[in-house]
Amino acid sequence: MFRKEGGAFAPASPSPGSPEIENKGKIKINGGDAKMLMNSQKRGFTLIELLVVIAIIAILAAILFPVFSRAREQARKAACLSNAKQIGTALMMYAQDWDETLPFWRTPCHGDANYPPGGLYWTEQIYPYVKNWDIFKCPSAAQTNGEWMANCYPGQRGVPPRPQNNIVCNYGFNEIIENTDGGWPPNCGRIGGARLATFAAPSETVVIADSPNTTFAPWARAFSGINFRLAMANQPCCPNGQPAWSGLDLQTALEKYARHSGGSNLIFADGHAKWYKGDQIKSRVDGGTLRICGPDLK
Repeated sequence: MFRKEGGAFAPASPSPGSPEIENKGKIKINGGDAKMLMNSQKRGFTLIELLVVIAIIAILAAILFPVFSRAREQARKAACLSNAKQIGTALMMYAQDWDETLPFWRTPCHGDANYPPGGLYWTEQIYPYVKNWDIFKCPSAAQTNGEWMANCYPGQRGVPPRPQNNIVCNYGFNEIIENTDGGWPPNCGRIGGARLATFAAPSETVVIADSPNTTFAPWARAFSGINFRLAMANQPCCPNGQPAWSGLDLQTALEKYARHSGGSNLIFADGHAKWYKGDQIKSRVDGGTLRICGPDLK
């Protein structure tokens, strides 16, 4: 309402009980509209709504975390394969400088008349062609890998011991190619100091690979001929005197101990490197497509 004041109209003061704003600044309730507005502004989430949101987040996490984990492993596998390719290239450069002959040294460390214990390790023989010790580290290798170097134990290799003796190496060299010792199982043969020209198919011949030790035994077979040293390169060394996978089926063993998504990276005698599934890592003599054992090499 308005009243005339000095020739002009001015708002009249609200009368008591009117639905207008009272002199104390309070809102008069008119039809309950203001009360509903205040209630709607104070309302929060109910317990059921919070539980639904938490359940949705948990479901998304269960779906996405394995995806992220696989993506990280794919990145590590790619980094390892890059290392393997550089080692393969270094191997070929070494062979070109040494009359097409691959590195050779005696294992284990007791040596012989032609090769005393102080000789250079295979990693040292090809190091001038890579100039980076980190090339021999696989980002997916188990922490226990590399602790046992097949050319004697850490700190004892070489005369006298040298810093190079204790480098971490997560790749193994094929023992029948590196070695001339005939004291181990003869069903794979020994051709130490092999020349590339002697291989029947260099592109199928495994020289170096993911391995728990710095050499790998080509006669280490299980699960119908699979080379378990290569297929399960993250296995710890012989708990209780038995292989870590003892008592497991093949699929479970690969899930637990394979280094890269159920398989391993292999380096061949022509210098190329490739990832193989664990159940494919077997020599031709055992029904596979690879050449790992002596009868398949020449």
